[in-house]
This record gives sequence, C-alpha cells and structure tokens, in this order.
Amino acid sequence: MSRIYDLYPRDLLDNKQAAEYAGVGPSTIRQWVHRGLLEPALPGKGRGERTLYNRPDLDEVKRKLAAAEAERQAAWAAYEPGKPPPLPAGARAA
Repeated sequence: MSRIYDLYPRDLLDNKQAAEYAGVGPSTIRQWVHRGLLEPALPGKGRGERTLYNRPDLDEVKRKLAAAEAERQAAWAAYEPGKPPPLPAGARAA
C-alpha cells in the first residue's frame, strides 16, 4: 500500500468520499479494511478524527477484485454438468 511520501492531498479521501469514488457503500470500505484488502493511508486516532484512504490504493483493490471476479466467471464458463465444479484459485480438492 501507500507510503507516507507517496501521498498527495488531492488523493486522500475519507470513508464516505472513498466509497463514492469506488462506487460502493461506506460499509464496503470498512469491510475491505477488515479483510486486509485496503489499508488507511492516514488512520484516524479516535473519535472525531477521520481515517483517510489513498485514491491509488482504492484503484488497486478494485483491480484485484475485478480480476478475481473475471477468474471466477471464466472458471464457471468452462464448467460442464456432470463434472465437479471448478475450484477457486489456490484451493485443493478434498
């Protein structure tokens, strides 16, 4: 993710702005942070201080999620009835 010297004020967005920029809800941004997909560029230090996210970091998360979705779609497109369904990338058959 971003380093402090890679940050530009015009690229810093609070939770609501980041959600609007990414085309998702604010709770999705919080979920991305919880899942480790996104790190705050400048974390808020408590109540009243906003957590800020870097625009390029949001772009990177969206690219990763789009690539994963495209991979899933391609796997299901190759699925043939009667055969086991495709496994997600990195998964092993039991």
